[in-house]
Amino acid sequence: MLPAHETARDWRGRILEHLRLHGEPLRWAITSADAAPEGGSEVLIEAVMLQHTG
Repeated sequence: MLPAHETARDWRGRILEHLRLHGEPLRWAITSADAAPEGGSEVLIEAVMLQHTG
C-alpha cells in the first residue's frame, strides 16, 4: 500500500526499493491502483526482474 498525497517520484522510490529486495528490476509498470479502505492506495505492479545467483 502506498500512502495518500505522495508525488509520483515518491511512489517510484518506494516501488523500486521494494522491488530491489527481490533482484534488479529491468522494467516495471503500475497496472492497477485503487483507493485503500484505510487511506492511501493499493497498487498492482508487474515487473521483469534480473536475479543474480551466487
